[in-house]
Amino acid sequence: MLSENYHDDQWKLLKQIKSTSYQKETIRTRILDSIQNSTSNTSSKSYFLWKSMLATCLLFVIFGGFLLLTLSESGQRNSSKETLSEEIQFSWDLKDVYNKESHNGLSLYREDNPMQVGTVQQVTNEEMNNIIKSIPMYTNEKLEHFPYQISMYIEHVKTMDVAIRYHFFISLSDQNTIHFTFDYPKLEYAEIFTAISTLKFNGKDPYRYNQQLYVTHGYGNLLFPVGLEPISISPGKEVYHWEGATFESFNAYLGKLEEDQGNWKKEATSKESDTFVSRDGNEVVTITRDEKTITYEFFYPNRGNQ
Repeated sequence: MLSENYHDDQWKLLKQIKSTSYQKETIRTRILDSIQNSTSNTSSKSYFLWKSMLATCLLFVIFGGFLLLTLSESGQRNSSKETLSEEIQFSWDLKDVYNKESHNGLSLYREDNPMQVGTVQQVTNEEMNNIIKSIPMYTNEKLEHFPYQISMYIEHVKTMDVAIRYHFFISLSDQNTIHFTFDYPKLEYAEIFTAISTLKFNGKDPYRYNQQLYVTHGYGNLLFPVGLEPISISPGKEVYHWEGATFESFNAYLGKLEEDQGNWKKEATSKESDTFVSRDGNEVVTITRDEKTITYEFFYPNRGNQ
């Protein structure tokens, strides 16, 4: 009983203890400081968060603008649409070649190479005849079944960087003749004929032949399909991508070579390849098709004896 009264008295005394004004003020100040510090930290974190997000967005904008500019420049250079004059515009499927205006027309350049690979200019009939007469031309041929009436000449240049130069004259009207030149080997034969075979002039619809076109390369007499894309070209071996290659089109091509009995004779055939020998026996070529890849391997059996 005594113990219980003692504890009750102690509890009453404890409840009578109250904070002084100084203690209350101290507690209030600590609480305010704690709230302010918490707000300051939160505000600082939010500031840095927004700053980080803003910097990220700015980087995206800068990178996006740079990418758009790069693609735009690339698209302009790789575009197949060319302008010779206000009246004459044309397009073709010649890849990785762009043009620059020159004093007499357009100069053609390959991507990432400062050396000129060709020209385009408008000439009169008199100028065309003067060009033909003043330059040693070794080939004069009318290209059949091409988009326009095209006269082809081959100039024997044989300088350090140009072996031959192709000249193509296309008469659009009595007043308009377009003169194209292409330098080999700055451009491969296949690229040159791809350009000419896919020409399209604005306002003058091209003729489209519904069968495969074939041409010879340079001074040779072996027929090649038009539309080949060079993969690798080296002495004795040429590899091309032929988008139009199918079992039927490849057999039709081989049949075309067999028909050319004045120049070539089939010597051997297998599941993978076919071999042809020139009529004079000085050249042997093996042609292999692997899906859309066409490989030519050349051998000259009498070259060492000459």
